[in-house]
Amino acid sequence: MEDKVYWIALNLIGISWPKIKKFIEMEGIKELFNLRIEELLSLGISKNLAEKIVKWEELPIKEEIEYIKKEGINILTIDDPLYPYLLKEIFDPPILLYVKGNVNLNQISISIVGTRNPSIYGLKMAEKFASELASLGFIIVSGLARGIDTACHTGALRVGGKTVGVLGSGFKNFYPPENKKIENEIIKNGAIITEFPSNTLPTKYNFPKRNRIISGLSKGVIVIEAGPKSGALITANFALEQGRDVFALPGRIDTLYSKGTNKLLKEGAILVENIEDILTSLNIKFEKKEKKEIEVETEIEKKILSLLEQPLQLEEILIKTGISTSLLFSFLTKLQIKGIIEELPGKIYRKK
Repeated sequence: MEDKVYWIALNLIGISWPKIKKFIEMEGIKELFNLRIEELLSLGISKNLAEKIVKWEELPIKEEIEYIKKEGINILTIDDPLYPYLLKEIFDPPILLYVKGNVNLNQISISIVGTRNPSIYGLKMAEKFASELASLGFIIVSGLARGIDTACHTGALRVGGKTVGVLGSGFKNFYPPENKKIENEIIKNGAIITEFPSNTLPTKYNFPKRNRIISGLSKGVIVIEAGPKSGALITANFALEQGRDVFALPGRIDTLYSKGTNKLLKEGAILVENIEDILTSLNIKFEKKEKKEIEVETEIEKKILSLLEQPLQLEEILIKTGISTSLLFSFLTKLQIKGIIEELPGKIYRKK
């Protein structure tokens, strides 16, 4: 826990990862707190933040740790092997995540977002896509907001799937409060996470910041319904910056709910009518659920499965199969969706 104390302190101070990444990777987290103000300033850290680092022991760290232990919250720091590798790749990843639940955040995830004031059609589509994708093994990521987000979480839970909710506040100020009723179900079948210290209020400035985590955790973002100024569009923009696929459902041209999604489609988002559109874009072979007989794997799949009786790194699998990286990723993704193999931190794969 000793190192985590320093990470918690940094998070309470509010310093961003890009500012300190190089120093910590070279010298370690503890050494940062041994620097003088002049040395901190030379790293490009502002005087205000430098003073807070020097006086870090005055922060309410004891209270924060007591609350974390009492609530059974796990702290996942950016140097932890279990920290989601996709999230770590974005420009400004969270220094740490507060995690309530028990799920591997490195499993294949897809985000579904939309307006807080959806139509009946929007709610129906959100639940449909979430439940169908969750049934295939995707973790459904959303923002726990009213409307589309809530429909996504409940859709995944309905089929016994996994879902992750990303808060725009600290755990002491769970928002929106009405979603406390599904908190335990989400924790049983996934996780609720936040980067914000426990006392953080759900201010309007936190939600755009939260949205980069929603997109950063996932291979793609599906926008169900969104007005012209919807926060879902902020998530879509983050997804584009992060190199993720952006999917959008087309909507009626005479409703406000569709202005944002139709705008995304004009700008090049992938039009979605069914989950096959999503799986095709992600280069995953689509198998209709009504086919109950077990499909015979290809020879390549059989070879991969035989190799993964023991955990192997991606480079080893590439050498032993002799196929291209893109083709291997396609087979590995499909096998993960089927629930046959799993990916571990460090691009290591193994048979379940």
